[in-house]
Amino acid sequence: MKTRVRLSAQVQGYFAARAPDGRKVFRAALKSLASWKGRADPPRIRFLEDELGGYVRLRVGAHRVIFAEASARGRREIQCIFAGPRSTVYEAFAELVLDELTRA
Repeated sequence: MKTRVRLSAQVQGYFAARAPDGRKVFRAALKSLASWKGRADPPRIRFLEDELGGYVRLRVGAHRVIFAEASARGRREIQCIFAGPRSTVYEAFAELVLDELTRA
């Protein structure tokens, strides 16, 4: 089954704001997700817990990309939802998730 990696507008913007060398590292890391087999790959890939359970993070140096896995029309999809520096990404993403839950 072929895997498709989709990037949210936030991830695309964060990725585009990196210096050329940083973009190259991000591009390689995001491409590697297409071959990810759904297992933890410490320390690069970890399943998140508590209020962020159901999401997974990819470590790219000092940056983190939060993603979720899904299936659409028989095709496996990895949806990269949020990216940011390690120091703030989890809190910012938790606020985003909480905001979406309260709107629903």
